[in-house]
Amino acid sequence: MKGGRPPFSYNPLRSCFDDIFNIQPGLAFGSASPTPWSVIETELDKRCRSEIERVHNKRVARGLHDFAASGRVMGRKHEFFPLSMGVGRKVTFWLPMILAIDEQAHAVFIEPRRARGLNAAGMRFAFSMMHERIRAADEDFADVRLGIVKFADPDGDRRAARLFTDTGVDLHPLDELEKMVASTYEMWREVLEERERAERGRATGTGPLI
Repeated sequence: MKGGRPPFSYNPLRSCFDDIFNIQPGLAFGSASPTPWSVIETELDKRCRSEIERVHNKRVARGLHDFAASGRVMGRKHEFFPLSMGVGRKVTFWLPMILAIDEQAHAVFIEPRRARGLNAAGMRFAFSMMHERIRAADEDFADVRLGIVKFADPDGDRRAARLFTDTGVDLHPLDELEKMVASTYEMWREVLEERERAERGRATGTGPLI
């Protein structure tokens, strides 16, 4: 198994989530006017390290801002801590906020990737993790809906946001999730060891011939 590094990061986008969703610090859902796109665009320009990163981050941010500013979405801050899955293993598939979408509370995960984004199996895994950490762990959030926001192919300067919910999804039980996480960590350990061997081989001239 080989792992590759993407040519850009969506960290600039992630740094703007509070502005995009106009998150308020209080307990009640905010009713303030949406953050103007120009404010978010300026922040992305400051944080993006390359033109390709700027283009990709702006397309997703624009689509997400359209979605958030539609009048259907309000948000407030709420910190959901990572879900512990064994010694040294913590998983997070949610934002530190609660969104009221069409007047229904949602905990959400934003998936901006295209080529390596979550497929149906990946979304089932993510929804299952969200359920265990948010609904099963705290009865105050037992009725919260779970959502994953994905994005369409580029259309001009944006990628339209689309909300997927956990309705009808057969969630994995916790013991099954723990096994899946352990397996994933083992695969990544093998990837890192392979990279280290390749680096040592290049340094000593004893690397693979092909």
